Formats: sequence, structure tokens, C-alpha cells
Amino acid sequence: MLKYIQRLLRTLRMEVVAVLLILAAVVALGELGVIPNGIVMPHSSGEFKLNTIAIVATVVCVPGAIRLFTLNTTKGLRRMDNEEALQSYHVWSAVRMGILCLTAVCDVAVYYMATSISGALCALITLLAMLYCWPSEEKIASYLECVNKE
Repeated sequence: MLKYIQRLLRTLRMEVVAVLLILAAVVALGELGVIPNGIVMPHSSGEFKLNTIAIVATVVCVPGAIRLFTLNTTKGLRRMDNEEALQSYHVWSAVRMGILCLTAVCDVAVYYMATSISGALCALITLLAMLYCWPSEEKIASYLECVNKE
């Protein structure tokens, strides 16, 4: 079982690093001008709309992704063995990281298009949530302990 936990832990960490590399690539694209910088006029309704989209996406998706993961990894534990539980944990971790990745990419794109700090702050909040989701052996062990209790 320890072998499966170590493999899952390594896979989850590679997925988090891949998401961070995607986010770094989007920032690099913005810095190189591939993402058009400042195409939205400052203090315009377009800037307001983009900032609102970034803020709402961050406020909804960050806690939503964390809550979705919690709900789906605690529901139905009684009917799972350890292998199924680890697979479910992996699937919902990937879903959570996907939601956070899309939110962060959207926030960074808004930052470069509107050149306002709101998008950067929202991306920073999403990045902090990603670091909160960093997988550890203790988290997986406590999850499996809950599975074995049920």
C-alpha cells in the first residue's frame, strides 16, 4: 500500500508542478507580448467587465474547487477499498487543480489585457490556493484513515 501512496504522491506533485509551469508560461507569453498588453483602455467599461470576471471567477472557483474536492472525497467512503479511494482522491485532486489552473490563467490574462492590478491579485490568491493544495503523505494517510474507519 505504501508503494501506491508514494506513486500517487509523486503523480500529484508532478501535476501541481505542471500547473505552475503552465501558469509561468502564460506569464511569459504576457511579458513577451503574445497576450496583448493593455488592449483595454484604463477606466473603461471593458476594464470593469474584465476585472469583474476575474474577481468573480476567483471568489467562486477557489473556494468552490476546495469544497468540491472535500465533498467528493468524503462522500461514499464506506463502499470503497483503499485502491478505489486512492483513485478517487487522484481524480478529484486533478479536477481541483484543473479548476484552479483555469482560474489562474484567466486572472493572468485579465492582468495583461487590462493592465490593472486586480487580475494579478486574483492570480496571486489562486496561486496561494494551489500551494494550499500541495499534496503530502500526511494528507493522503489521514484520508485513508477515514476510509478505513468507515
